[in-house]
Amino acid sequence: MGGVGRIYLDTNLFITAFETQSGVVGKVALLLGGPVHKPQRFVTSELTLAELLVLPYRNADAALIDLYDKLLSNSPWLDVRQVYRDIMPGAARLRAANLGLKLPDAIHLATAVDAGCTYFLTYDLGIAKVKLPSDSTLTILRPDEATLTSLLESLAE
Repeated sequence: MGGVGRIYLDTNLFITAFETQSGVVGKVALLLGGPVHKPQRFVTSELTLAELLVLPYRNADAALIDLYDKLLSNSPWLDVRQVYRDIMPGAARLRAANLGLKLPDAIHLATAVDAGCTYFLTYDLGIAKVKLPSDSTLTILRPDEATLTSLLESLAE
């Protein structure tokens, strides 16, 4: 997986890292805990914060609310991109080409393209099936054990 550029982190990657006991949690922690790069190697959208906070608010989990708020506000390793008007046409084009693609998922993908990401890490099977424009350099990856191991090895080079 040579030539690893910027990596977009979908909401469910944060949930896996901080709310589950999944077998890949250790690899996700290694991926997120690596050296800080400038510009930041990892990217997500402000939309991620809104998605992450739903369950903690429902469960009145103040500690998790605080963790996510701090994580997506001041992490030197994470470029949190604004949802702004210029992203919307790209999101609309993705939805036009992919029936059933949800607007939040289209916004995440359009943000990744706008940020110049090489990879988009997601557990969302709906996103994994998305047909990207032919000129896109974005590759959608499921962060399973093998993919995370390969990414970690590439980042170590």
